[in-house]
Amino acid sequence: MEALQIIGNEHRSMWQLTVVLEELCKQLGKPEERPDDELFGMILDYIEQYVERVHEPKEEAFLYKAVLERSSEGKEMIAEFTREHASTPDAVARLRGQLDAVVRNYPEGVATFQQAVDEYISMMRRHIMKEESDLFPLARRILTDADWDEINTAFGDSNDPLFGESALVEFRALMSRIVNQAPEPIGFGLVTEVKPPAEEHPVLLSIHDLSSSYGRIQALRGVTIEVRQGQLVALVGANGAGKTTLLRAISGVQKVSGGAINFAGQDITYARPDQRVRLGICQVPEGRQVFGPLSVEDNLRLGAYTRSDKRSIEEDMEQMYAMFPILKQKFRQSAGTLSGGQQQMLAMARALMGRPKLLLLDEPSMGLAPLLIQEIFNAIISLREHGKTVFLVEQNAQAALSIADHAYVIETGETVLSGTGSELLVNEQVKSAYLGI
Repeated sequence: MEALQIIGNEHRSMWQLTVVLEELCKQLGKPEERPDDELFGMILDYIEQYVERVHEPKEEAFLYKAVLERSSEGKEMIAEFTREHASTPDAVARLRGQLDAVVRNYPEGVATFQQAVDEYISMMRRHIMKEESDLFPLARRILTDADWDEINTAFGDSNDPLFGESALVEFRALMSRIVNQAPEPIGFGLVTEVKPPAEEHPVLLSIHDLSSSYGRIQALRGVTIEVRQGQLVALVGANGAGKTTLLRAISGVQKVSGGAINFAGQDITYARPDQRVRLGICQVPEGRQVFGPLSVEDNLRLGAYTRSDKRSIEEDMEQMYAMFPILKQKFRQSAGTLSGGQQQMLAMARALMGRPKLLLLDEPSMGLAPLLIQEIFNAIISLREHGKTVFLVEQNAQAALSIADHAYVIETGETVLSGTGSELLVNEQVKSAYLGI
């Protein structure tokens, strides 16, 4: 695993913990919710010790050092990062002191503590985002292959006393305790709403015994799934398992050789793709596939091509800009000039402009940096929380199962497992084959 990927994964874990801190602080605004000082303490322990003992030494001794040796371009930026690393112990100590005061005198001091946590979280996130948006590209541009060989070898050294395997054991144990004690599962943001039982959601999409082939190659072999209204359903599997083929069959661009597809009580097995769009099925394709020469705004308008309600279209455009503010900033810019993450946001917004009853997402995390993946998945969670029905096809099983109401596993064109997302996360077969556990 490359150094930047390792750092990105660490960033993602720490970002998730800031989400938990935010949720815990929100609960302090309720008089009946006394602070869980043990959980707060474990999170602060993890952040402080992980930054100081694992994350900081790798970055400063290898990545920062190599960048500074090659160019003075990143000198001020790295100096800022180093200062922020060094300030972590004092910042955490202040938070501990304020937490102790809140516990002793609750509810006195809550507002001050909440503000301090917000400021600390903002600093952490700003640090993480600046590293990934500014330092990473600089390092990729100026470091040589020999530099990367040295850095990647050091980062991958499982015997290093500072950040090798033995040093990580206690942090994995602490993270496990945090996950088990947190009020909701730690995923890409805490989902706090109480959902009705699955059987209370009517079935929106039903696929029974579906088969499809590419010439003599059978890609789908009797696939049976259902997607209930208002739920987020995930389909995970390896490359070539049939995930994209299934989405293409649902959209009508892939012919089926057997079985049936029923949508909103209507048999659409042999309906044309445009008919399915008008019924309310919209797909965000793998690889984004935005219209590069056209502006962001024109891409969004194309998403509403089946609609004639001009006023509502304008209102929906503003909603898309509110969901993805970067698109508002670049609404006149050619879509082809956007970054990969921004193109993914545009592709999702374009599909939503069709006001779909069912949104199909094909590998939305593909090729994106960890923080961009998190932003995309936060948007997916938000869609589900606002009543959208989402069918998510994703190779990143950990990410998909963490947020799914229900999920299926597909292998060589067949669905081999199903259950809630949380059930499949702890399934030994899934852990071994897809989670690397």
